[in-house]
Amino acid sequence: MKFSIELRDGYLHATVYNRDTADEMREFLLAVHAACRKHGSSKILLAVRRSRAMFKPEDYGLSAENRGYANELVTPACQIALLGDTDEVNSANEYIELVARQQGVNARAFRDERAAQRWLGEVGDRPARRYRFTRIVISGAPEVAGVYALWDADDLVYYGRADGKNRGGGSTIRSRLLAHYYEGQKRPTHYSWEVCSDPAAREAELLGEHARAFGRLPRDNEAA
Repeated sequence: MKFSIELRDGYLHATVYNRDTADEMREFLLAVHAACRKHGSSKILLAVRRSRAMFKPEDYGLSAENRGYANELVTPACQIALLGDTDEVNSANEYIELVARQQGVNARAFRDERAAQRWLGEVGDRPARRYRFTRIVISGAPEVAGVYALWDADDLVYYGRADGKNRGGGSTIRSRLLAHYYEGQKRPTHYSWEVCSDPAAREAELLGEHARAFGRLPRDNEAA
């Protein structure tokens, strides 16, 4: 077995060749996880080339009954595209997608690399940068309309929006983040944001994507 992992425009491109055993798959996935941490990337294209098709979830660190090691490697921010080079491998990937999604992993199988790349680029052109949730860092957030996310370590716990001063709401990304900062003792650890022209529509889109991927809303959206 051999593999290559490289950072491309907004995602990690990881290709494994001649992978024939579960142990080899584990070695590959652990290397991908290390690369994700190194580069701060949560979007991954996993390409399987010249390899045996493996249909058992356990071979990918998943299990239909118990949480496997792969569940400890991914976070709600992860977006994983699976790609094969034969019909048999692609069929295996499609089954693994089903099991992964049942276990809360945002994975999708593709038979065309361009389609996989488009899917990885749908939610923003690049993975959102996360900033520490402190008063001084929040002061650098933009005073414009948009959406924002709150994180508890690697867990996305809330999506919110700022309608902008020119839309009658009077709120900006910065002012909404400051409101969260002062409203309670238990604060998130990080935040991210995205400027957009229609914050309400974008917030609804993000919440819908999260619900489809994980079967629920982010923790604090559900509580609200």
